[in-house]
Amino acid sequence: GGAEGAMVKSRFTSLDVRAMVNSVRPAIVHCKLTNVYDINSKVYLLKLQRKGFKCFLLLESGVRFHLTSYDRDKSSIPSNYTMKLRKHIRTRRLTAIEQLGCDRCIDLTFGRGENSFHLILELYVSGNLLLTDHEYRILALLRTQTDQQSKVALRQIYPVDSALGLLTVPVAQFPDAIDDILNVVSQRQENQEIQEIEADDEKAKAASKKGESAFAKRSKKRVSHSAMPLVQLLHKLAPFADPALCAASICKALQGVGQECENAFKLSVEDFAAEDVAGLMQAAAEAALQTLQGVSRPGDLGGGGLPALEAPVDGDHAEAEGAEEEDEDDEDEEEEEE
Repeated sequence: GGAEGAMVKSRFTSLDVRAMVNSVRPAIVHCKLTNVYDINSKVYLLKLQRKGFKCFLLLESGVRFHLTSYDRDKSSIPSNYTMKLRKHIRTRRLTAIEQLGCDRCIDLTFGRGENSFHLILELYVSGNLLLTDHEYRILALLRTQTDQQSKVALRQIYPVDSALGLLTVPVAQFPDAIDDILNVVSQRQENQEIQEIEADDEKAKAASKKGESAFAKRSKKRVSHSAMPLVQLLHKLAPFADPALCAASICKALQGVGQECENAFKLSVEDFAAEDVAGLMQAAAEAALQTLQGVSRPGDLGGGGLPALEAPVDGDHAEAEGAEEEDEDDEDEEEEEE
């Protein structure tokens, strides 16, 4: 977005997703979905209810999700997509909300077992909101997308397992991985330099044919090859960590060995001895994982320090059944609870 205020977040990072999932989970799990509304083509409101409690969960494709007290204009006509969601999941109970791996992606489960459905909200790039059956076969989606690995389209299986993990390689293997990353980069830079020199030579030849001074024509500007920034290197090793988390983790790692750290964004691999880079990246990755664990529960990928949630007693379900008070357009007979 344009001029952001200090408090406005443009998009959720992986850490935001983890924190928000764990923040809303106690309130919304075991609620019944009493209705679905669309605010526009990317923003949807889920109305959730259990005994003595009612809330709206806002889902914005590609951007954010959170609880809201926002009340929409009831008169607007629901979109086709909203009608599909209502048809499949209205009146079902929300049984789980999870982050897929460490991805900017959440999975809301409605119902149990073979009667369950998944509503998947993607918060990266252009975003998406998909409804799948219990086997993750796609029943409805905001947009079809195809990349090298997978096709996200109707009746395809959603690639749950390709969600982002924690680290690209275990911490112990960082030294080799870093060598590989830096080798690829320097190879690219070398190729570029060779191309530039060859291009210069061609220009010089053409110039000398015209009788001009060859040197005058040589391009003054060669691409200056900067060394890889540490923030970028850490992100390649720990893809879940957004740039701000990478920078904070690098500062923590440097302070851990008694070094000052003014601005981690300005540091590159060339500011350190080659043999120190791997150790620094290992410490920074550990720091990033610790930050993630601070907003995670034990069952989350990477484990966590927050208390685990207790499962509800079966009696809770029964009394929550009577939670229909005011939505006259809710039908109860579609309820399929085990």
